Parts: sequence; structure tokens; C-alpha cells
Amino acid sequence: MKRRLPYIALMGCLAAALILCLPWTLLGKNPQLHNVRRYVPDAPEEAPEMDEWTFSADRVVGDYTSEYVEAFGNCTLVMGENQLRADFARYYQTTGWVFLKGNLRAHWGGDFLQADEGEFDLNNMTGWLKNGKLFMAKPHVYVEAERVAKNKGDSYSFKNAKVTACDGEKPAWSVTTEEGDVQLDGRVRLYRSAFRVRDIPVFYWPYMSLPGRKNRQSGLLFPSISSSKKLGFQTNLPYYWVINEEADATFYQNYMSRRGYQQGVEFRHANDSATKGMWMLDVLKDNRRATKESEEWKDYQGDGLVRSNRSRWWARSKYDGWLGSPHIKVKLDIDMVSDQNYLRDFENGPNGFEKTRQEFVDTFGRDIENKDSLTRTSTAFLSRSWDRFGVTAKAQYVQNLQYMNGNGRSEDNTTVQTLPEIEAFAFQQAIPGTPLEVSADAKYDYFTRNKGHRGHRFRLTPEVKLPMSTSYFTFIPSVGADITSYNVTHHEGYGNQTTTNPGGRQEQLNSNSTKSGSYMRTALTAGFTAFSEMTRVFRLDEEIKAEPGLAGTSRWTRLKHSIVPRVEYAYTPTITGQDELPYFDRFDRLEGKNLVTYSLTNVLDRRRDSVILSPGSEGGPQASVVSDYLDFLIFRVAQSYDRNEATRKDQLARYGRRPFGDVMAELTVRPEEYIDITSRSWFSPYLGSFTQHENQFRLYRDGLGEFTVGYDYLVKIDEYMRERDQTMSIVKLGAKWEINDSFSLGAKYRHDFNSSKDLERTVSLNWAAQCYSLYFSFTQKPNDDRFEVGFNLFDF
Repeated sequence: MKRRLPYIALMGCLAAALILCLPWTLLGKNPQLHNVRRYVPDAPEEAPEMDEWTFSADRVVGDYTSEYVEAFGNCTLVMGENQLRADFARYYQTTGWVFLKGNLRAHWGGDFLQADEGEFDLNNMTGWLKNGKLFMAKPHVYVEAERVAKNKGDSYSFKNAKVTACDGEKPAWSVTTEEGDVQLDGRVRLYRSAFRVRDIPVFYWPYMSLPGRKNRQSGLLFPSISSSKKLGFQTNLPYYWVINEEADATFYQNYMSRRGYQQGVEFRHANDSATKGMWMLDVLKDNRRATKESEEWKDYQGDGLVRSNRSRWWARSKYDGWLGSPHIKVKLDIDMVSDQNYLRDFENGPNGFEKTRQEFVDTFGRDIENKDSLTRTSTAFLSRSWDRFGVTAKAQYVQNLQYMNGNGRSEDNTTVQTLPEIEAFAFQQAIPGTPLEVSADAKYDYFTRNKGHRGHRFRLTPEVKLPMSTSYFTFIPSVGADITSYNVTHHEGYGNQTTTNPGGRQEQLNSNSTKSGSYMRTALTAGFTAFSEMTRVFRLDEEIKAEPGLAGTSRWTRLKHSIVPRVEYAYTPTITGQDELPYFDRFDRLEGKNLVTYSLTNVLDRRRDSVILSPGSEGGPQASVVSDYLDFLIFRVAQSYDRNEATRKDQLARYGRRPFGDVMAELTVRPEEYIDITSRSWFSPYLGSFTQHENQFRLYRDGLGEFTVGYDYLVKIDEYMRERDQTMSIVKLGAKWEINDSFSLGAKYRHDFNSSKDLERTVSLNWAAQCYSLYFSFTQKPNDDRFEVGFNLFDF
């Protein structure tokens, strides 16, 4: 035993030496997920693992046998993007806790923390701060509190705190609260809080919840406040509800001092890339009604209708989706309203007509009828397409507001409903073995209505074309047919029916001429299209060299001028005996046509070369030249010659022959991204003056604003082929001036020269500060003045 003691002592000394010489990186190492390491300054550094804390300081006291290790000066703990810094740190090796004091700063999960002192559990990522400050970059929220607790995940709780989204020592607005917390989704919940403006308390709220990191979170939205002659003082307070990842809803609580309380709801969903829908409903018990026309607003009078109902509503929706298979597409449009004045009364606001119409157009690309229309149309549409064929089905209901609320009896309503319509069509395609191309359309409809004829209609319209082309021109003659059959299942005469032809002239049809039974109509059509194209390319400048020093340089280098003359001819014989056919829509009366249309189109297309930089194969930048093209000017002149009008013998004493149509000139100019000009004008060779204008000029630039000018003009006309009962001459001016990054002014003006009356005058102001925005607008219309105020607290 004595002989073995020196050997045992020697082995013990070697073991002790080995342990004492172990590198400092093993201090505090434990089997927990988050470990702490410290690098020896003179030893080669190993890359830390992503789940391992790296510890460094100016001076460290302690060893592996100590309960804790203390560090002094520039104490830093780093794991990935998470960092803890302080003047003093004490790390407890067995528990993984660290105590920090003096100028404590932390970057944790994208949030920034600052405090006098604090403790953190590095294993569970929890801790607390004393006299702490918390900044969450998203949603840009500052929290300053006596005590801030860091809970599991990215959640916090705090007491006696001030919360704001504004930078600076004295924020524009803030919320002081006795206690609160920040949820995992970033939502800030505050209890027993006071809202302050410039540190001055404005109102007290027992509970407040502010949205956080997520883009969609349930809660109250900022109110819309306005006042007008028609509605009185108005406050619309929406509540937003996130149902799930695919659906949400908004409830509109709209109080109007002159009309009462209106409740609105909007449900939205997007189940997949091909399915989306918006469903909206507003209801109101109106304090005001008009039992006779003289009690209506002045601008509503003259239509012979009254609004005696107090219960008012508007249901509308649009839906895109599929049925059974993504190849069977579904489109649904619903638009029904309680009375003819509802959309004119509630034109503005977050759930008003203008906002709804714009959302439908932006989201679905489909419009709804104008607010002044006396009909509202609802449609269900299914379609299935293959490479060369397609099938559609439609059901359509038209609500006629002239037969509601005692204005007309429902049983006298002659409005036609299409229930259903089924259409099969073949796209234009070549006939094998021939130079011919064929297309066809077959459509079945069943029409019903409260009063008038009901029945079936089948319409077949095939067309055959023979395209012929040379290097100089293209000529495409065509022959077609219109074969229509009817089966009138219910005959009910209702006197004369007024229709309007394509020229705007009203005609009277005698419904008593139609009897029950079957009818057939066949018409042949013919025509041709001939066109050519002449082009020339002009060289404007030398091509740009691909040199790094020319990066950002761009210029026009080529200009192509194209001239396209075109002649089109369409012929349909005049068909007699159509008075016996039922009239459901415009296809039931075919107008004879013998029309030649000729046009000349000029197109200027520019090529712009630009030098760009991209990473090169050797690591440095590499220059290259890219080209883009733009049809920056299109000028088209067109006119028609009506051969039937040239030989007309009817009513020559009242209407002289005028076979030449108006000369239409269309100009589109878009030379750069900041200018847009569109002009269409029609000139009558018989009147020697313009009969119609549609002109718009837009000038815009980011950071400066935009300016728009529009002019619409229609002259009163009474001709054999067309009729307009009044002259319209309206100018529209709009402007937006972005004074700086925060402040902008807007204005809108519409004037009717025919009545010498201003239709609209609007001025608006927008103030967008760092943490809030304010909006103000004032609008004057002939019979209503309206102002609106809105605000928003940014980044919540």
C-alpha cells in the first residue's frame, strides 16, 4: 500500500493540474439549452453555437467551484441577435440566472430594453427590469415603467407605465396605466389607463387594447366624424373582428343626429388564391321620411317618387370562387336597396356608396350601378372554359325601385328577370383542311316578370371568316347568321313599351301584338375588315456604352412611327315583322345595318436605353444596358358612313339625311411617368361644331403632388338616328399638393356650365406626423354642406 501512495499522489497531481488548466470557456457550462461561455483573450476563438450564450467582460472574478461568477466593466452576453449589456453582471452557474446592474441595455427578440438593473433567466428567456424602458420596433411602441417583466416568448408585463408610439421626451400622445402587458402577438393591453395629449390627461378608460405586431387584430377602429345638412352630426365607430386567418368582419356603429342609428356589417374572406368575397349589409330606422314629393330634398324632387318608408337597408356583395372544381368558376354580385334615395343619402363614410363602389372595383374589377339609378342588378354567374370551347350559366334579378314603398304596384312591374341563362360558345378556330376560321355562340334564356310576356328564347349566332394576308395588307371577310326562336308561355299585354335605340332615340313598342306560341327569326350578316401597317424607325442618339461610370444614365435612342389605316364594313338586312315578337331585351329587335367605318391610327413608340449595375462574376459591379419600350403617343381618327341613312325615305320633311357620322379624334399622350393626357372629341360635319368631348389631363410626381383637369361635354341633338334631350358641359378640377413629408392639401371642383352652377367644391387637409395623422375635409354641393374629421394613431 505504501508503494502505491506515490503513484496515487502523482496521478492526483496530474488530474488537479489538468482541471486547473481547463480553458475558461467551460465555466458555467451546463446541460441546459442555453449555455454561457467566455473566451480566453489569448486563446484562438471558436465560433459559438447559435443556441449558446457568449460572455465577455473587462474583468471576471470566480471559478468553476463558485456559486456565481461576477464580471465588471463592459459586461456582454450574446446569443445570435439577442444581447445583454451592463456595467456589472453576476451569473449563477447552477440556475442560469444573471443579475445585471448599471446602464443595462438589451436587444431581445427584436425589442430594445433599458433599465437601472434587472435579472434574466437565460434558460427560459425570462426576467425583469427596474425603472425600465421597452421599445418594440413593431408596432413601434415605447413602454416606460417602474417594473417591466419579460415573460416567456415575446411577451411582457409592466406596472405604473407610460405607453406611446411617439418619439421624444414629451410625446404628442401617450397612455398612462397602472398595469398592462404585451401579448405574444404584440397586442398591448392596458388596465385603468388615461389617454394624454402632451402629458395632459384627456379621458380615463378602465381597459384599453392596442394592436400589435400582426397586421390584422381585433378591436375598435378610429371613428369617422362628420356633419351635414341631410344627416346632421355623425359619428361612425367601426369594430374590427379577426375571425381567423382567412376571414374577418367590420361592424359599423353609425349615429346621425337627424336620422338615428345605423348598424352596418361587412364580412370578408379569402379561402384560397381563387376564392374571395365581400358581404355587406346596413340597416336603419330613419327619423325622417317623405310621404309626398314636396317633402323630399330639393335635388330629389321631379322624379314623381316619394319615400314613405322608415325601415331602410342596403345589401350588397361580390364573390369570386369555384364550385366542385377550380375549373368551374363562380361570380356572384348582389345589390339590393330599400328605396331610391338611400344611396344618395348615404353616399359618404366608411360604409357609404362611394367607398363601397371603390372597394368592389379595386378588389373584384366589377362595378355597381350609379347611386341615381332606379334599378339595382344582382347576378349569379358560373363558367367553365376549355381550350376551344366554353359554357356559362347566369341568373339575374333586377330590382326596380319605382315599384316600391307605394310608388307603384308590384303586380304592375314589367321589369324582366332572367332565370336562367345558359350559353355555350366556341372560340374562333381554324377548320381543319381549309383556310376558314369559325366561331359560334348558342344562348338559351327564360324570361319572367310580374306583368307582361314570359317565355323561352334560344339564339344561335355562328360566324365564318376567311383571313387573307400579304406583306402589305390584311383582308378578313366574314359571313354569319342570327337564328332566334321563341316560345311565349304566358301572354299579357301591357300597352306600349318604351325602348331606346343605340342612338338614344326612344321608340314605342306595342306589347299587344305578341301572342302566346312559338316564333322564329333568321337574319344573315356579312362584313369585312381590312387594314395595313406602315412603320419606320428613326435613330435619335448613339447607343449608350455599358460603362460603370455611366450607371443611372438613360436616354431615348430609337423612335418608331406606325401608321395603321383600317376599313370595316358590317351588313345586316332590315327585317320586317318583328313587332309580333316578344320584347325582353335589345336582341329582340335587330336593326338593319349597312355601315362603313374607316379610321387612321398613328402610334409613336420609343426605345429607351439605360445603364444599370449588377454584381459581376469576380465580385465587383458589372455594367449592362437594358432597353424598355413605350407607346407614348397614339392618335386615332375615325368616321362612319351609313348607307341605309343615305337612301332613307322616312320622315324626310322633318329629318334630312345625314349618312356621315361624327368625326371622332382620340389622342393619348404618356411620354413619361408623370404626365397622362387622354382626349376624345366628336365633330359633326352637318352642325359644323363639336357634339361631344371627353378630355382629361393629369400631371403627377412623387413628393410634389398631382393636378388633374377633366372636361365632359354633350350637346343637345335631335336627328333621325340619334337624340339627346339636354346639353351637358361639366369641368372637373383636382389638385393635391404635398407641401412636405407630413402636410398635404387637396382640392376638388366641379362646375356645370349649362346650368351655371357649381356641382361640388371640396377642400381637404392631411397632417401625417410621426405617430399620428389628422384629416379634415369640407364639401359644398348644391343642397348639402358636409365636413368630415378623422384621425389615426400610426403604427398600431
